[in-house]
Amino acid sequence: MELAEIKNDIQNTIGKLSPDKLKIALEFLKELHETEEEETRLPLSTPGFVEDYREAKEDMKTGKTITAEDK
Repeated sequence: MELAEIKNDIQNTIGKLSPDKLKIALEFLKELHETEEEETRLPLSTPGFVEDYREAKEDMKTGKTITAEDK
């Protein structure tokens, strides 16, 4: 599903909710947003994370990977 479709579906669904359920949905969405920010902030604040991430992406592109069974 494309992002535009997802957003459109969300808007259509929100339009059908009662005011009480809209309040619940808003709180849920805020919580999702806060959690997402925290989950992003933690790795980015870890020393060496960005460099390790870039190396891992390059390893994946070149096939330098192992499976869980290889461990």
